[in-house]
Amino acid sequence: MGNTKCPEKCFLFDLSTTNIPTNLDGIEYSIEMNGNVHFLTFHWDYENSDFINKNKYILKGLILNEAFPFLNNDVFYTVDNIQKIIYEAQVPRTPKQKLDNLLIFIHDEQRYEGDDVHFSRENTNCINKLYFKNDEELNFYIETLFELNYINRVVSNDSYLVTLTFVGLEYIIKLEDEGGKSKNCFIAMSFSNEAKPIRDSIKKAIRKTSFEPILIDEVNYESDLTINDAMIGFIRKSKFMVADFTHQKHGVYFEAGFALGLKKPVIYTCHIDDFKQTHFDTNHYPHIVYETYEDLEEKLIDKINAWII
Repeated sequence: MGNTKCPEKCFLFDLSTTNIPTNLDGIEYSIEMNGNVHFLTFHWDYENSDFINKNKYILKGLILNEAFPFLNNDVFYTVDNIQKIIYEAQVPRTPKQKLDNLLIFIHDEQRYEGDDVHFSRENTNCINKLYFKNDEELNFYIETLFELNYINRVVSNDSYLVTLTFVGLEYIIKLEDEGGKSKNCFIAMSFSNEAKPIRDSIKKAIRKTSFEPILIDEVNYESDLTINDAMIGFIRKSKFMVADFTHQKHGVYFEAGFALGLKKPVIYTCHIDDFKQTHFDTNHYPHIVYETYEDLEEKLIDKINAWII
């Protein structure tokens, strides 16, 4: 361990800790989750802020979904960088997002249409994985789904047994059309010939993370649609967007802004030579700033795996 004894439970995830012997003047320990061991280092006087304690359920959800962006072993966790992780986490936050996420989870847990799905009110891992603060919040959304006729449910003292109704299945199809369950990623970028290696690297990264890249100049759309109408339609039906600002094309700014307006995750990328020219409206967002195409591909894979739920 460092010079200061580590806590029995992790500051962030409330998991059991194991001391790490080092000479650093800090608190160092490891935790284990889903068979993976992670190392965390804090300053000797580290203490969670009220904001972190209030939103610890987000941190627990991120690690349970294997989406927590762990820092390098030699980087100290601070209140500032942990709060930044919470602020930037792509998790359900609005009531509709929470409701949709729960319904998608129930649908994905089915072995077949009409199958029963069991919810234990005491299963904190399930509650945290769905980014609920506690079992009362989960209960509220289960009851809401029932009142909307999206599920049938049987209630016992410690659990729910739920089944999607036909109305619920129709709503799932609507979510697929809107991108909530989509495997598509819309790419906004320059279409110039010199940008082809960038295009290829982004497409490779998206496919390696089991998503399908969508570029407006590579897809067929109805002849009576304008390219803008088609683009808007594909953005609506995509789960997230990659916006590459290399060459500073105005259309990329519009498409990224439209996706943000739909509350879809946008991953910003830019070659290091062009980044200093990015507009102030977007350059305050975290960017993948790359020097080589291989660098872009690797960083984009890591970002998608950690950021897209």
